[in-house]
This record gives sequence, C-alpha cells and structure tokens, in this order.
Amino acid sequence: MVVTGGRNRRRGSIVALQDGRSEQLMIELQAREAWNQRDYATAQSLAGHAAALARTIGDETSWWNATFLIAEALRKQGLMQDSTEIAEGLESHPLTVGSQALSAKVATLKSFALQGSGNLGSAVEAATRAVELARAAPDGRAIEIEAQNALIAALADSDKLEEAWQECQRLADLLSAEPSSQTTGLGYWAIGNVAFLQRHISEAVSYHQLAARDLSPSNDLALWARFNLGSAQFRMDAGLTGPETLECIERAEMAGSIVGGTERDRLELSLSRAQWLVLTGQSDLAIDRLTAIVDHKDLLAFHIAAQAHLLMGQAFLATGARAEAIGNLEVSEGLFLQSGAADRAATARGLLQGMDAALG
Repeated sequence: MVVTGGRNRRRGSIVALQDGRSEQLMIELQAREAWNQRDYATAQSLAGHAAALARTIGDETSWWNATFLIAEALRKQGLMQDSTEIAEGLESHPLTVGSQALSAKVATLKSFALQGSGNLGSAVEAATRAVELARAAPDGRAIEIEAQNALIAALADSDKLEEAWQECQRLADLLSAEPSSQTTGLGYWAIGNVAFLQRHISEAVSYHQLAARDLSPSNDLALWARFNLGSAQFRMDAGLTGPETLECIERAEMAGSIVGGTERDRLELSLSRAQWLVLTGQSDLAIDRLTAIVDHKDLLAFHIAAQAHLLMGQAFLATGARAEAIGNLEVSEGLFLQSGAADRAATARGLLQGMDAALG
C-alpha cells in the first residue's frame, strides 16, 4: 500500500507538472499574440502570469523569455525606467551570463530603454557592449543588426555623428547581405537618419527610399507611422519643408489615428506637426500646439521635451514675445544638457546669445 501510494503521488506530481507547463505555454503564446496585436499592456500582464507559472514549475528558460517580453512591453508603453530595471535584473541571470547572444539581446533592450528615458551616455555604453557581444555570438547576425541599430540611434541622439556614421557603414555592409525584410528596413531607416544629420541629403533620401521599400503599412501600420514621422522630422531638421515632408507628416497622422498608441506617441506626433508650423512661419498655431505638448512633458524623454521647448522659444521669438522666448530656450538648454546632447544645448544657447547681441 505504501509503495502504491508513493507511485500515485509521483504520477500525480508528473501530471501536475505537465498541466503547469501546458498552462504556462498557453499563456505565453497569448502574451505574444497580444504583442503582435500591439496590445502591450495585455502582453505585459500575460507575460507576468507566464513568468510566475514558469518559476513555479522550475522552467528557467520560459521564465527568462516571459520576463524579457515584460521588459519589451514596458518599453513600448513608454515605461522606460521599469523596462531598464528588468533588463538590469536579467543581465545577471545565469542564462544570460552563459550566452553571448542573450547578453547582447538584454544589452540592446537596455540601451533602447535608456535612450527612451533620455540617458544617452548610458545608452551608448549598453549598445556598444551589445554590438561586441553580438559579433562574438555564433549565428548572431540578426542580433548584431538590432544592436547596431541601437548603437547608431544612441550615438546620433548624443550628437556623436562621426561615430554614428562609422557605425552606419558597418551596418550597411551587414544589410547588403540580407534579404529585404522589416529588419533591413529598420536598418536603412537608421542609416538614412544619420545621413540627414550629416547633411548627406541625397544619400539620406536614398536610404529612406530603401527603408520605405522594406517597411510595409500592410505588415505593420504602427511601424509605418513611426517611419513617416521620423523621416519627416529629419527632413525638417535638414531644412526640407516641401510637399514630400508634409506628406510624411500626414501619412504618420493618418496611420496614428488608426493604430492609436500611447499618449507619448501622440505627443511626439503632434510635435512633428508643430515643428513644420514653426518652419513654415505659422508661429501662433505652433504655440497653441506646443503649449499642450510641454504641459505633458513628463511623459517625454529629456531630449524630446527639450526639442519642444526649443521650438516654443523659436515660435515666441518670431512673434516678438521676448520674455517667453528666453524662458523656453533656457529650459531647452537645460534639458538638452541633462540628456547629454551638448550640441543641441548649444543651439538653444546660440539663440539666447543672438537675442542679447540684437539688443546690444
């Protein structure tokens, strides 16, 4: 009787373990489906449940995958600090430490989250490590491309354009051997952005055309919206305010109205239209739009909030409202410095000095 009871208990334990694994797998699949539908809050919640179940049944690999998904979902919701903290926790996990590929993925995620919160110096460090790890990983080309994207973005936002352009050349070599895909589209998009910043306008346009070829609105409308928004912003920074730039803004606005997105997404989209209004001399309309943006700047990364105040300062300067212009330009300079973007801070300071010189 004792032996039979022991066998029954073991059999019951095995069945319970199998049931637990089946439930965990089902919930993880549901979380990834929510991710694919861009329902990031639901993806986060389900991934949290999946991670808890995985920990209960002792499945560390499933726990790692679900926890990584939580961090990515948090980043997509604009919760950059929370995403960074989870990434830092994953860094020391034995599975991460034992794999160059997983270490590269975590470092890339951390870099994007740090960049999103405006901690650009730390973002560059994390992305640099991600690239080094990915290059050393077996079959790590796809991971290396994503890490390279993170490094280029962090360097560009830090105004380290020469370094960013050097990394772009490495990424272009990687992409040239890859078939067209969303991954290559993201890479060409990043290279085009840096080319715009370097004032290589014809190259920039060519790379964005390659990105447009590989990024399809039918595959991912939200990504298509972000691409058009980003292309419009870089065009405007390069002084291009013609019909093609406005079309990019309008496509981004139309796609954004369909996919929705976070409040942060909506603010950044509105900022793009405000920048176009400033550049085309519609200062009063720009001020109205920018006021609503800076009222919610706590949702934005430091360097994005700094850009809003810079545009506000320029708009007020154009209308002759000197005191309001000075106040916004000073805030802009401080936020740019806080994010590590010294060159952009110098732009705000240059406008302030120009105002002083005009009076002198």
